[in-house]
Amino acid sequence: MPAGRWRIGSRTAKLTAAAALLLYAVVMLWPYLAATLVRGSAVTAWSNVATAPIRGRTPAKLPVPGSLVGQDGVVVEIVNDLLDPGAVGVAEANLAAARARVAAAQAYLAGAEEIDRDRHELLRLHADNYRAERDAEIQVLQARVAMLEGKLDVARSVAARGRSVADSGYRSRDYRDEAQQRLAEAELALAAERMALERARRYRAAADRDIFLAPDGSSMNWAFDDRQEARIEVKRAHLELERAEAAEQAAEHAADAARGAFKLQSQAPVRAPPGSTLRSLIVGAGATVEPGNPVATWIDCRELLLDAPVSDAALPLIPLGSEAEAILEGEGRWRKARVINIRGAAETIGAADLAAVAKGRHAGDGQVVLQLDVHEAFAVCPVGHAAYVHFPSAGLLDVLMARLGLL
Repeated sequence: MPAGRWRIGSRTAKLTAAAALLLYAVVMLWPYLAATLVRGSAVTAWSNVATAPIRGRTPAKLPVPGSLVGQDGVVVEIVNDLLDPGAVGVAEANLAAARARVAAAQAYLAGAEEIDRDRHELLRLHADNYRAERDAEIQVLQARVAMLEGKLDVARSVAARGRSVADSGYRSRDYRDEAQQRLAEAELALAAERMALERARRYRAAADRDIFLAPDGSSMNWAFDDRQEARIEVKRAHLELERAEAAEQAAEHAADAARGAFKLQSQAPVRAPPGSTLRSLIVGAGATVEPGNPVATWIDCRELLLDAPVSDAALPLIPLGSEAEAILEGEGRWRKARVINIRGAAETIGAADLAAVAKGRHAGDGQVVLQLDVHEAFAVCPVGHAAYVHFPSAGLLDVLMARLGLL
């Protein structure tokens, strides 16, 4: 074979191989190239549902989809005109009865305390009289002791003279014995009076400590029994008042709870975060809703996402949490974004969760959801706008090498 013909054949083979390789690369990288040329990603946000908290009717005038939720967070007010207020009436009647019991317990306590004061005053009068009697008794006993001490001195003198006379023989021994007997009687009488004086002094000292004793040493009925009964009655009245007040507090709590429950069940707002955007109204004006029925959907345009279709070849090259760049439709600058979710083609997050989904997704494409870095408020919420997302870790050469198994 001539050398020129061999060179031509070799060059043709090389061109053919290069063309085949280029064709393979175009076929393999076409999803990537299509996503680059056509901004197939979408600006989106989590779609949230605002539900009815109570049974009732929606207002006759509903807010317009696309409007912002006010600072109070109220989307609409649900009103239940058919709610029975009977539980509130029963609770208020129980509260009135409890308050009446408190008033009766207060009156009973006031009466018991008045009786106790009367008996305390009577006790004071008895006590003053008792102390005065003991003081008088002590004075009498002191005088008697002094008198008996004098008689004892005389008896001792007489006994001494009688013993001297009897010893001298001028009188009989009976005279001496009689004098000794009178001396013993005088000593006994003096000892008895001294004991009585000592007892009277003890009783008087005990009276200063509000201990009043009868002559036999027992307590005085007027000092303890009557006053003790009054004190017990006062304590019983205090206990009854405390029980009534506790019942009144419980009735107040029950009444407040009944009023609060009636208020919550009669009128309640459907809420969404202040500043969020109403996406749609699910119910009509004046419609009847049950608790938990969806009323509206809302999104937060301050927390924007990107739904980016990614080919199977590029999906493994994008790590979770990695940084990316995006260009939104109508803008000429790159924005930062961060990967927060990666899904395979068999399980992508759809319209049930996202307010908008990417238009550039085809069968077999996976999904990357990114958090868009937003530092300023948009004049118009960009949810639904197209976008292009560039992943630095999944460039054209990276995807090609991954397809060829070289990574």
